[in-house]
Amino acid sequence: MIQKLTIFLIAAFMLSGTINAQTKYTVKSYTLLVNGTSNVHDWSSKATSINVTGDFLINNGSIEKINSASVNVVSKSLKSTKNSDLMDERTYSTIKADQFPYMTFIMTKVASIQKNGAETIVTVNGNLTIAGVSKPIDLVLKCKVQPSGDLQITGSEKIQMSTFGIKPPSFMLGAMKVADEITISWDVLLKK
Repeated sequence: MIQKLTIFLIAAFMLSGTINAQTKYTVKSYTLLVNGTSNVHDWSSKATSINVTGDFLINNGSIEKINSASVNVVSKSLKSTKNSDLMDERTYSTIKADQFPYMTFIMTKVASIQKNGAETIVTVNGNLTIAGVSKPIDLVLKCKVQPSGDLQITGSEKIQMSTFGIKPPSFMLGAMKVADEITISWDVLLKK
C-alpha cells in the first residue's frame, strides 16, 4: 500500500511539474503592419488593437512546444501610417470591416521547431481569416525568450488578397490600381 501511494505521489509530482512548465502568454506590446503597393505608390497600415494568446512549453530559454496560439486583430484598428482617413475608409471597405469586425489566425499544429542560436524558428500551420474567408496558411515564427522571461515573436508573410475573395481595389476611374500581393509583418512581445 505504501509503495502504491509513493508511486502515485511521484506520478502526481511529475505531472504537476509538466503542467507548470507550460505557460500561457498574452500580449505585452506589438507592431503589426500590412504593406502593399500600387501603380502610384507604396502603402502601409498599422494595427492598433490586437490580442495574441498562446500556451508554450519553454525549456532552457527555448520553445519546445506550442500547445495553442491565436491572434485576433480588430479590422477597424488598421490605420494608415500616413494618417489618411480616406485610405483607412478604403481599407475598411475592401476588407468588409463592418460585416467582419475581426481578422484572426488560429494555429492548428506545429510543423517544425528548430533551434538557431538564441532564436527558435517555429513553423506553424493554421487558419487565417480575413473578410470572413478562412484559408489554411503556414507561418514561420522567429521566437526568442528575453532575459525578463517575455517571449518575442517576429516574422512576415506575403499573401494574395484574392485568395481571401478580396478584389484588389482601384481608384480614380482605374488610374490607381492596388497590387494583389500584400505583406503582413509582426513583432510581438508576450508576457506570462
